[in-house]
Amino acid sequence: MFRISLILAVLLFYSCTENTIEKKNNFKVEDAQIIFYIEDSLLNDLIDSLLETTFTLPIEGLLQNEPLFSAIIVNNSRDVTVELNKHKNVLQVINIKSAEPKDKGPIKNEKKFISSVYWQNNIIRLQEDLKGLMLIIEAREIEAIRKSMARNSQKNIQKNLFINFDVELIIPNKYNIVFDRKDFFWANYDPLDKEEIKNICVFSFDSENTDLHNQALLKVDSVFKKYFLGEEAGTYATIDKEFPVSISENLYRGVWKLEGGFMGGVFIFKTYTIASKTTVCLGLVFDPANTKRSHVKEFEAIL
Repeated sequence: MFRISLILAVLLFYSCTENTIEKKNNFKVEDAQIIFYIEDSLLNDLIDSLLETTFTLPIEGLLQNEPLFSAIIVNNSRDVTVELNKHKNVLQVINIKSAEPKDKGPIKNEKKFISSVYWQNNIIRLQEDLKGLMLIIEAREIEAIRKSMARNSQKNIQKNLFINFDVELIIPNKYNIVFDRKDFFWANYDPLDKEEIKNICVFSFDSENTDLHNQALLKVDSVFKKYFLGEEAGTYATIDKEFPVSISENLYRGVWKLEGGFMGGVFIFKTYTIASKTTVCLGLVFDPANTKRSHVKEFEAIL
């Protein structure tokens, strides 16, 4: 089941301790940058404040404070090129201008990679425009990840999942299949050369007319307890009740821990309800040495 060793447990203990005291302003995302080119440098403080409620808003449901995107603010067009050369994963360049041409709307998409937002001396409108653009970029990123994962995935397994559960998942080739049953699917990624373990599970249950969110969480917790066991007797994975689970429509994000042990990490799952049946597509990760954003976005894309 899980690989557990004394050294691993100690590493996780110190990793979790450091994460809980990590300051928000010191945390940076290295794998998803957005460059903001602001022609009027006087707007820097205003934009920086608005980004805290849009692009750099913390991802809900995680243990540590991880922003959705990393914002890079520049005031010179030449600096845009410098930042593009410096960073490997710039998702978008957003040009924030002071005035709006008469024939243009508040947001102009010159290209998919470059967008313009017009200030118009209206903070509320600017915040709404930034939030709308953020949702577009987030959706594009998820779509790009899913397409990338689909190119090198286990197509036959995915067909079985569609037949058995009526869901369209992407199962990357790096995962080993543990169970491929009609009532339960489990794939595991556990490389020997690094401390990273990921699991994907799919199962269904009969939906009740009561609170579906609570019912889904209870079912996930029961799957944790049944299948994800530690090496020590009596240890098993469970949802960490000390951290609130983020629920947005059919998407759930939260923290799991090893009951009676030191392991822990992030879980993501989606629910799909057809008639009286609800299918849960679950992903969970143990990766104490790294930030969790990339794992979260990968699961959001393939589940």
